[in-house]
Amino acid sequence: MSTKLKLSSPTWPGFGGLEPGPLYDRIQTVPSRLNFKHLEKVALCARAQLGETTDSGLACTIDPFSFTHGFNNVVLEVLFSDGVCWIARIQHGSMDMPGALGDTRDLPSEITTMRTVRDRTSIPVPQVFAHDVSPSNEFGHPYILMERVTGRVLEGPIASQVPPEHLPKVAKQLADVLYQLHGLTFDRLGQLWSGEKGGGPVEISPFYAQRQADNRRALDGHLHDPEWTTACWVLKTAVPHIIIEDRVRGPFPLCHLDLHHGNLLFDDDYNLRGVIDWSQGQTVPVERLVVSPEFITFPAGSDEQNKNIRAFRALVHEHLQRLEGRESSADNSPAFLLSNFFGSKRADITHRCTYSFLHRALWDGRLVARLIYGDDVGWDQLLRVYGRTEVY
Repeated sequence: MSTKLKLSSPTWPGFGGLEPGPLYDRIQTVPSRLNFKHLEKVALCARAQLGETTDSGLACTIDPFSFTHGFNNVVLEVLFSDGVCWIARIQHGSMDMPGALGDTRDLPSEITTMRTVRDRTSIPVPQVFAHDVSPSNEFGHPYILMERVTGRVLEGPIASQVPPEHLPKVAKQLADVLYQLHGLTFDRLGQLWSGEKGGGPVEISPFYAQRQADNRRALDGHLHDPEWTTACWVLKTAVPHIIIEDRVRGPFPLCHLDLHHGNLLFDDDYNLRGVIDWSQGQTVPVERLVVSPEFITFPAGSDEQNKNIRAFRALVHEHLQRLEGRESSADNSPAFLLSNFFGSKRADITHRCTYSFLHRALWDGRLVARLIYGDDVGWDQLLRVYGRTEVY
């Protein structure tokens, strides 16, 4: 589906929205180094293949100085002369860093994931019209041309940003996203892959022990610190407290690993218009599916501060139960119900073990220890047991 817009978006400030610094320095090379005339030709060819127009005089314009950006990507408008607007997404984070593009499967995997979700669910995901993942293509960098989804991201967590009268609607929509992903399963863990051009059969690439990899990186610079060593031991040994035994061997649901307000587009009536940024999407143990900052309370926050989060989580839980109840009435209910895990202590442990930033490992390790042992085992006791022990 194409979006018709007559004017460039006034909300995309380009360089006017950037402060001097490393991010500015990386992005400022985009207009001069890349062949936007070639990208305009690619867009015109993609429009012709769609058969949406017979206008032989159709033109396309990409203004490299009008954009929005994220931590890794620049997003520009692809504006056609008949008012249709797409977007082009470019990874600015790898422009001046050799090897920073990482695994060459990452971008094709994201494209395969988006197409799989569009084909097999009703989750609103942008349509991909064209792409080239080669860093040596004629444009000069990997890119994706995709549907521009109209909508806006919230300025903060859903529980605090959505008016109370709209929260039930948003909770219902988010529950539906989780429910549909829970039903989109595969028999292996890892990223989806259908070849560099994205046209082959869907396969699964290998999945590695992320927690141990995170521990190694978290301990870099803290290797002989008993506090950090203990925290990483707790995060590692928390795994048995998470596992759901009857799903150890699958099936494994497809998961958006960063499902929060920054990747959800809503219209003015809080209808969900798009779920974006599937860059790390992959099949996961089912326990990981319900992990999101939108459902986690602040450990140091007061009951009043966490009240809205708990209320929103309860609404999502209620809608999940209704969806699963409808499935149960059809007499084909699964042995495992997502709603039984959602919002539980085990889900909280899963969140702390899998959504932990490296600099936060000590904090998360303490939180997980509290969740597992309560008041029965203190942090000082854990330090004496694990503080001088190798984590690996």
